Amino acid sequence: MINLPSSVEEITEETKRAFRAFDLQKKLEQATLAVSCSDLSAIQAIQLPSECTDFREGCNIRDMEGAVTLDWRVDPFTSMSDLTLLVFDGSGSGGVPYYVHTLTLVHGGRKSGFVVDQIKLQKSGKISYNNSASDYKIEIYVPPLAAKYVPEFLDYVYGKELKITTSNAPPLRYLANRFDLRDLYKEISTKFIPTDLEIGTAPLYCTLADQLKDFELRDRAIKIMAERMDKLNINSVKNLRPRLMRSLVQCEKLECSSEELSKKVAIWLRLHRELEQEREEALMRDCNGADESRNASTSSMRKDDNETMTDEDFYWLTHVQFMPQISPSEALFYFKFGSQYPQVMNELGSGSLKSRCLAAFTGKWAVDKLAEHVENKDIKPFELYENLDLESKVELLEASLVGAKKMLSENDEASKQQVATEKDAKRSDEIMYKANYESSSSSSPADKIMKVVVMGCGIHPANGIYIYKESGIDERTRSGSNLIVNNNTIVYEKEAIWNQKRVTFVLYPTTAGQYYSQHKLGVRQRNSQRTQTLYNSPTVMGLSGVIPELAWEVEGEMEGIHPPPQFVGKIEQTPTKSWNKSLTHSV
Repeated sequence: MINLPSSVEEITEETKRAFRAFDLQKKLEQATLAVSCSDLSAIQAIQLPSECTDFREGCNIRDMEGAVTLDWRVDPFTSMSDLTLLVFDGSGSGGVPYYVHTLTLVHGGRKSGFVVDQIKLQKSGKISYNNSASDYKIEIYVPPLAAKYVPEFLDYVYGKELKITTSNAPPLRYLANRFDLRDLYKEISTKFIPTDLEIGTAPLYCTLADQLKDFELRDRAIKIMAERMDKLNINSVKNLRPRLMRSLVQCEKLECSSEELSKKVAIWLRLHRELEQEREEALMRDCNGADESRNASTSSMRKDDNETMTDEDFYWLTHVQFMPQISPSEALFYFKFGSQYPQVMNELGSGSLKSRCLAAFTGKWAVDKLAEHVENKDIKPFELYENLDLESKVELLEASLVGAKKMLSENDEASKQQVATEKDAKRSDEIMYKANYESSSSSSPADKIMKVVVMGCGIHPANGIYIYKESGIDERTRSGSNLIVNNNTIVYEKEAIWNQKRVTFVLYPTTAGQYYSQHKLGVRQRNSQRTQTLYNSPTVMGLSGVIPELAWEVEGEMEGIHPPPQFVGKIEQTPTKSWNKSLTHSV
């Protein structure tokens, strides 16, 4: 049992002398003699005599059983602090002191490698903060966000349980790295963040990591948002600074169509403008108050935050490389909003934002919207258009006029094409019916031939009945390879009209090796023996005479021939080649 003096002052002074007598330098230089966790527990468990009621009742660092516990939150004299941690956050208001203990930060189970190194440097005389003979002082500079979490961080170092959340994970990760607490850093970086960082939390991680200059975490969050940009709720990123929004739009992992991206950026621009207006109003309210120092602090903070969007920000957010096409529904907004950034809107060329907006305004949606407004302004108001200057209105009207003419020309061309297609289909059906009638008009059942029907093909004249024939055929695919099908192979042909030309559609088998076969549907021009493949059947093993009915595919990337046949099937069985005509007639 330790004999302690009776008065509180003597107890405090005696205990403090005991700590000073502790040879800290020798413990640092000889790692084998370092105080272990059990040593720390023994020191913290010093028992005080029960009769010392005045000390027990007036001391907050001692539990009801009388064990002494180190605590950085109590009075530094009472807690016998021997280390001052001075934290600067760059605000210019001076550092915030935290009165801690070398016993905890240097030898505890959650010791700080940074503090150990700083004390070694002070002991060696390489750095000095005008310390007293028995106390140490360490200065550290951290971002403002990290400085707010220093108390929570110190609580963890002193043994309290730490609850990690999305909001505190980035600053605690920063402090763990800054103070060199490897276990805490590993816990946050490899266990919590990988499971918590997803599309819903990525915007907050991005914002906090940027404030902490944790670029690795910031870029991870941006990548996740970019990969799911088409699913991202823009309201969740309204607090992103223009520089961060630029990084998101420019991310190489961005997955979003041009028009959809133009919609999302337009929504963000509106939200950002509202936030700027709210900050301006708050600043005006502060300026009308009497606290000038607070006004100065607010102005300084607003300037440091760099929330105001510049011409450069707007230029990259709407760059043609990432947004080659503007959504017609947002074209007028960009046209109006861009007037605040003349350097961007005064650019020339087809890739300029102004040209892309005018091009988008030539579409059907924009032309109809403007026409309805001009026709009846009271019923169909169009404020974005009415708020434009006269020159801009003229430019939009000219673009709409060009768009209307273009749509009329396209409609006329489409109508002509439709008439030609229907005419081709009608003539092709007439040819098919005639050929089918001729092939079916034989007086002998044995003369009936095998037929195949093709249905659901994107080329309408290719649909219908095909009649078999034995023939050799030369096929040319789009890749340029040639394939000769052996003579006497059964093929099926259909005469038709396609693109106002007489053609023959051909259905024939090919082989791949000894065991696999595949059918192809191609087209042959009237005076040519070459067949251009249009569709391919699935490859089947054996049974070269069996035609796959489903799962046909388009050959290559040919345009205008989708979809492939939805069904291909035989209508009649093939005749027996050993048929004896004279015997049949005699019967």
